[in-house]
Amino acid sequence: MSAANTYFSNKIYPLFAFLSLILMILVSGYIFYQLWPKTAPNFSFIPTIKNSKTIYLLKSEDNVEYFFNKMKLSPKNYLTNLEKLKQKFEKIGYNVKYISNEKVSELKKGDILLIFDDYAISNKNFKRIKEFLKKGGNIVFNYHFGYFDKNRFVKSKRITKITSLKELKETITKTHPLFYIPKVLSPIGMSSQKTKRHDLVLYGNDTLPLFQSKSIPDAILTNWAITSTPEINSTPLPVNDAGIIWHGFYGNGKWFYFSFPQYVLIDMPINDFKFLFNNIFNYFQNHITIVPYPYIDQKSVIFISEDTEYKYENMIHFARLAKQKDINVTLFCVADLAMKHPKITREAATFPNVEIGSHSLTHSKILGASEEKVKKEILGSKEVLEKITGKQIYGFRPPREEIDKLMEKWLRKAGYIYVMEKIKPHLLPREDYKGLITIPRHGTDDYTYVIELNWDKKQILNKIIQETYMLTKMNALFTLSVHTHLLSYKTNLDVSAKYFDYLNKHPEISPMKGIDIAKRAIILKNLKIDTENFANKTVIKISNNSNYPIINGKFRVYHPDTVIKKIIPELIQTKVKIIKKTREYSDVEINKIPPKTTVILFVSF
Repeated sequence: MSAANTYFSNKIYPLFAFLSLILMILVSGYIFYQLWPKTAPNFSFIPTIKNSKTIYLLKSEDNVEYFFNKMKLSPKNYLTNLEKLKQKFEKIGYNVKYISNEKVSELKKGDILLIFDDYAISNKNFKRIKEFLKKGGNIVFNYHFGYFDKNRFVKSKRITKITSLKELKETITKTHPLFYIPKVLSPIGMSSQKTKRHDLVLYGNDTLPLFQSKSIPDAILTNWAITSTPEINSTPLPVNDAGIIWHGFYGNGKWFYFSFPQYVLIDMPINDFKFLFNNIFNYFQNHITIVPYPYIDQKSVIFISEDTEYKYENMIHFARLAKQKDINVTLFCVADLAMKHPKITREAATFPNVEIGSHSLTHSKILGASEEKVKKEILGSKEVLEKITGKQIYGFRPPREEIDKLMEKWLRKAGYIYVMEKIKPHLLPREDYKGLITIPRHGTDDYTYVIELNWDKKQILNKIIQETYMLTKMNALFTLSVHTHLLSYKTNLDVSAKYFDYLNKHPEISPMKGIDIAKRAIILKNLKIDTENFANKTVIKISNNSNYPIINGKFRVYHPDTVIKKIIPELIQTKVKIIKKTREYSDVEINKIPPKTTVILFVSF
């Protein structure tokens, strides 16, 4: 062997082997890092952007002059209400500073200006507000904003100038029972299980202006049952015309407009007030705000259930229709009747679109009964139905929609995951009883449909579709509850068939079984999202603390002041894609978040 070869063998080969070993260690370490479950990293060593807790409340000289000169009234009530609101904001942790009309021009980009019950605004001061918005300011304003320019009545022109809302001729008065609901997937709802129906009380002869909107409002007027908007001339208002809260852009700035007087905010329970304004101010100030879809992978869901009691044999016709039309339904069966009709109960349970739940053992009153009776109705019915179907029973619908502490105890002991109960104010399923998800009933019972609409099938179908549209547009859960002796009766089944056809033409609406809705509610309850905002990037940490995986989870990333360049996951097995993008937000889909796992996203803008 030559001297050169000997040198190469003695020196180069060991070096090559050493470098190969180092490379293998690095590659193995990277793969191990990607695949090994781990807690979210801490980025606290990097300076973050802190939101200001200072907000500015306009004390309008124009308004004071209007009360004195035009109305010949004392401005005391206006000033007193401003002070009450100031104290309320301070109570929830904000530093509130009064500001005059003249000083508005000194506000900076990103500042927040509150303008409440400011009826009179001069052109000069209105221009100051517009200039503040154009340079990137944020305002919350309300009611009859700028209806007067000194002594000249200009009505809603200033509101329209900022918002593009067009006032309708009709107004709402306190003769209507007034309630409102927020849009769940919106900057004021933030997909929270806290979203609910609110009371709206007007004083004296006050009215609410109605506006025509091109988009779905952030909150709309409804009835108590959350099944309809207010009626004008015996016709329910279209959803877009029933709004009372909206948001949008003007120049580089952002705004929220409320069509109600400021005393509605003063009267609002403090926790609701805090929830509303924390969401609004975070939306104003955060580079990035991320929320899940209300049903994790869907934003509009409905729950179709059947109470299988009298005329039990009709349940199979409804189940076969659901299978034929590929619509998910849940059948709450009375177990005693299922024992008399085991064949059709077993057949229905084999359909992929059908879930069997319990509607008690005997369909008799449970509330206030002995513990032995409660146990039989709840646990006993579950055991009977599981034996007949060979499948686990997850859901319970109590007769008369009543649940007490003893029933709650046995529902947990029996291993139920969810209950379908009565009308509730909250818009999403949530844990009302420890360890049990409540599916609230939002939708008219078919008994009411057939009685009020005199068995008119066309009217019944139109009413069901109208309720479906209203509730799903607000991302609230719509529930259609039918009975074997009413809409599931063989001669009435065509109403359900036509409704199922409507649903198949609207794939944005997802009918789900009760258990699938309940699992998503559990995931939502146990989902934790943290964001850390830096100069030109945001780190998002999404923790799925539930026992269920998130598959194709969808999230709305609000970025009203920025343009997102990239969203990169930390781990290579996490796949992220943007499925929709607007000026205001990007909707993002994440392929999988396993149980008890944190996914980290890096957002650059």
